[in-house]
Amino acid sequence: MSGPKGGSYRVETAAQREARMLRDAMADYAQAEVAWDNAAARMSAVSAMSEPVRYARPKPVPADADSAGYARAAQELHAAADAATALATQARERFAAASHADRMARIIDHLGGPPPPDPGPAARSRWQASQAAQSPVPVHVVDRAHVQQRVQRRLDQLAGLDHDAARVEALLDDIGNSDSQSRIDLILSELDYLITDARTAATQGDEIGAARAALSAMQARLSQVKGRAAEPLRDRIAQLISTQVRNVPADLPDLVVAAIRDADAEADRLHVVSVMRGALDELGYSAGPEFSTDLSAADATAYARSGSSRYGIKVRLEPGSNRFTAQAVKSDTALTSAQEDVAAERQFCAALDQIVELAKRDGVELDVDIRTAPGACSVQQVADAKLGALATAVQRGSAAQEMKRSQ
Repeated sequence: MSGPKGGSYRVETAAQREARMLRDAMADYAQAEVAWDNAAARMSAVSAMSEPVRYARPKPVPADADSAGYARAAQELHAAADAATALATQARERFAAASHADRMARIIDHLGGPPPPDPGPAARSRWQASQAAQSPVPVHVVDRAHVQQRVQRRLDQLAGLDHDAARVEALLDDIGNSDSQSRIDLILSELDYLITDARTAATQGDEIGAARAALSAMQARLSQVKGRAAEPLRDRIAQLISTQVRNVPADLPDLVVAAIRDADAEADRLHVVSVMRGALDELGYSAGPEFSTDLSAADATAYARSGSSRYGIKVRLEPGSNRFTAQAVKSDTALTSAQEDVAAERQFCAALDQIVELAKRDGVELDVDIRTAPGACSVQQVADAKLGALATAVQRGSAAQEMKRSQ
């Protein structure tokens, strides 16, 4: 075999940069949509219990928007979600303050106002003092001041939580109408359960919202991705969103990253194949059909004939990496001398340098880091049919002119 030349390729086109920026912007917009949905739900909940709360949502981003359009739309929607949430929070705080004051006034009224002041030890007779020390307080006697304090603590906790307001009102009415401390204790325990449930629901809601935002961002990133791995991931993510999971599966982010990386690598590979074929055509080579089929597969080799000669180029893109190799080859129908082989290898080296320069026009950097001098190894023979058809007279003339310019 002749000494192969090899190296790595890197694709950096304007279209590629736009595709990657668009994915990021679409993911940000998807998260902004989740934030807006949460804000809209807050406004609806507050409006149902108190004053109407409204904030207009920005216009949806056009379906054909570019990365800059999606980025602007995401910024506007995030800002709108923050503003709507702030309005809902302020309205809720006003309602909670008014409701708290009203509820406490009713409790105080129901319980008959504050207890009479204690006359103190000096105003008691010795008999009264001894009886007070020996006799426990009857269970039906209500410590009104203590009840008020206990109710106020629970109302303070409920003020910042979504809860069943009608149920709370009914429990407070029961407290106000009860003259039994044990009964009041049971009702206060029921309020404690409501508080616990409200806190649990709030935590679950936050977790579901965070998971949905992360899943929606992944869904947006995959929306433009082709490949066998992307479709089942899209289906899985849609199912997770619909079932309102509280946590993103641990393996999912890495699978999404891998699917996008593999799709990008395949797109790069196809672009490199196209650019190489275009460069070979421009240099007068007749590219074999493998440049349109096998070379874009996982592990394949393609050939191109140099004009009308029996020599050509063999190109291979390594599977699973951005590496390539290229070398001079000759038809198995040709009888050539060592001098002719060395001359063909020199022609191949010059052609490869030109391919490197031509590829840059289309955003492909070919970094050749393996170079073997012509004549170091024998030129590999391949089946003549693999090298493609012999060039026509017109093609031979173009190839000859190109060779003169390169000398």
